Formats: sequence, structure tokens, C-alpha cells
Amino acid sequence: MQLDARKVPTRVVLIIFLLIATVWSYFAVRWYLGNTIAEYFNAGDNNLDIAQVAENLAPRDPITHWRLGQVAQKKLPLDQTGIALGEFEKAVALSPNDYRFWMTLGTAREQAGEPQKAEAALRQAIALAPSYAYPHWYLGNSLLRSGRYDEAFRELRLASEADPEALRSQLFNLVWEIYSNDPQALANAIGTNPETRANFALYLVSQKKYDEGLKVWNGLSAEDKKVNKTSGDSIVSTLISILRFHEALNIWNELAPTAGYKAEVGRMTDGSFEEVLTYGSDTIFGWQVKSAPQTQVGIDPSVSHYGSRSLRMVFQVRNQLDATLISQLVAVDKDTAYDFECYVKTAKFESGGPLTIQILDANSGATLAASDSATSGDNDWTRAGLSFKTTDKSEAVTIRIYRSGCGENVPCPIFGNVWYDDFSIKRH
Repeated sequence: MQLDARKVPTRVVLIIFLLIATVWSYFAVRWYLGNTIAEYFNAGDNNLDIAQVAENLAPRDPITHWRLGQVAQKKLPLDQTGIALGEFEKAVALSPNDYRFWMTLGTAREQAGEPQKAEAALRQAIALAPSYAYPHWYLGNSLLRSGRYDEAFRELRLASEADPEALRSQLFNLVWEIYSNDPQALANAIGTNPETRANFALYLVSQKKYDEGLKVWNGLSAEDKKVNKTSGDSIVSTLISILRFHEALNIWNELAPTAGYKAEVGRMTDGSFEEVLTYGSDTIFGWQVKSAPQTQVGIDPSVSHYGSRSLRMVFQVRNQLDATLISQLVAVDKDTAYDFECYVKTAKFESGGPLTIQILDANSGATLAASDSATSGDNDWTRAGLSFKTTDKSEAVTIRIYRSGCGENVPCPIFGNVWYDDFSIKRH
């Protein structure tokens, strides 16, 4: 198809087309610039002039009104909050299906002293984005300020469940601030969700509200406790750090994956090394094996005093070794006398410093008893027995195999093999 540009009608049509394209391009570029400025503009900078420029460039774009409203809300004095409110209303009118615009309109209406209209706007935001956290959060806070606590905490719980990392601790702060003296109301405000209740128990313990936190934890079912093992483990660690060993022991047993991991007051866990358990820092009431240079610590399935397994240590240390090699935290009764025993076997064993068994008070750190050093050379199974008495504040003891050094800048080698088996304690 060919057009004859020499003909007047054709020229007129082309000129009109060019004018339309120019005008369209002008408005399109204006809209694009205004939208881009508003989209990437940081409202936190409170630059009202830039926000107004964006709105002037794109007056029919809801984002430009939204951004201008945000800046006006932060920058202008309280007696001019109507400007921000007007901008948010324009944004909602231009884009009634964007929850963000309804949410900011709701907060602006509350600041303007219109709580009923604020609630309506925030509920519209929730209707548009029911799974998002912040519409629920803002409505919950608005209802809280109005004294409608039951409705408020229902919304705040939904928000914290949608974004627990950001909002859960804030929910707990609000619940505790309002209901700290009313246990039943506090429980109602937290709700029945087991994960939330377990995290609230951890929150209280971390805030040094130990008894309150334990009460919330103990209100969970046995199955809910196991499902929320991560929170329970953190509570155990906190209780250990404040030396409340018996309470830590109770929760530890509730979360134990198998019966072999369960601990008892006045009894060593897996004292004969017959259970197939994991030894490490996570096994709080079990054996804690520490790594040391030129030292191997492990289970020997071919040598034992009684049963089929024992603990073996292989030393090839030429210079210095001053460390706890293996230990176990054992819950005990207060002000009670105990007898301890284990059996030791050595082969080609030589040591410059003593390799001993020590019993320490876990509450005070004091040494309650210590054995003689393992005997040099080759020796068959020999009983090592100790007696000790706990204090009126003792809740646990640490039983450890400890190698002492020989002093500073003194060679202190240790070589050979040592086996340990059948650890036990009992009331005297």
C-alpha cells in the first residue's frame, strides 16, 4: 500500500497522526516518570517536594498519591493530617483492589480521630489480603487502643502466625504487658495454637519469667511438646545456664527421642556404654566427648568389663595435654551422700601428668571428690571408687575424666591405651 504525501488529505491525516502520537508520548512519558519516581522513592526521607513532583507528573496514578500521603503523614503537623488522608482516599479511589492503599487509609483515619472508618478500611485491606500479616497487625493495634482486647488479640495472633519472625515477639510483649497479672486472660490472648504457646513459654523463660514460662510449657500435651522440640531444647539450655537442673531434666525427658536418652536423678546415663546413643554437646544429660590433639576417644566393641562395650582412649601426646576428655552432667538430690564407682583398664600407658576422675558440684563448681591417676603400664580392670556428699544447694554434679598438665613450659607426654566401663552412682 502506498500513500501519496503530495495530496493534501494525506498530509492532513499524517499531521493529525503525528500530533496524536506526540501528545500520547508526552503523557505516557509523564506517567512513566511520575510512576517511577513514586515506585522507587523512599518515603522515609520525608521529601515532600519530590513526592509532589511525582504526583504532578502522574495525577491519575494511585501510587503517586499513596507516596505523597505517606510523606505528608510523617512530615506535616498533626493539624494537617487531612492532606495525607485525602491522598490515601484518592489512591483507594483509583485502585480499590490494592490492600496497601486501604491499610494506609485505615491508619490515617485512626490518626485523624475516625476509629470506625479506620476499622472499616483495615477490614477491607484484610478482605483483599487475608493471608498477609500487616493488615491484621494494624487492625489489632487499632482495636487494642480502643480497649477491645479479645478482638485485638485475635487479629494480632493471625498476624504473628503469618510473619512469626517479625511479629511474634511483639505480640508476646503486648500480651505480657496487658495480662501479666491475669493468667487465664493471658492464656486466652495467646490462643490455643501449640507452636505459639511453646514459643511464648520460651519467650517468658528468656525474659527471666521462669516459673511463668514453665507453667505455659507444662500446659502443652506430650505430643505438642515433642512437635515443638526446638523451643523445648532452648528452654532446657536456659534452665541449665541458671542452674535449675531438675526442671531442665524433666523437660529433657519429655523430649527424649528414645528411652535410652532419658535421665534420672541419682543415676548415670549409659554408664556401661551399651546403648547406641549419640555422644555430644546436644546430649545434655549424656556423655560429652571433647576433642583433644593426638587423642582418640571412642567406643571399643571388643573390650569390656561387663557387657560388650567400653570407652577407650588412645594417647599419643608428646608435649602437653590439659583438658576434660569426657564428662556427664548427672542430676542429684540436695544434701545427700553418694558412692561412685567405675572400672579402669590400661595397656602400655605412661603419663607425665595424672589422668583422673573428678566429681564437681555443677551449681558451685567445687570439686567434691577426685580419684588417683590411672596406673601406668599394663593393668587389668581395676575398680575406682569415690564417695561424695552434695550440699543443700546442689542439683547436679559433673563427672569427668580429666588429664592435668605438668606445669608451664614443662614437657608432659601421655601415651598408651585406657579403657573405662561401668560408671555408676548410688545413695550412700
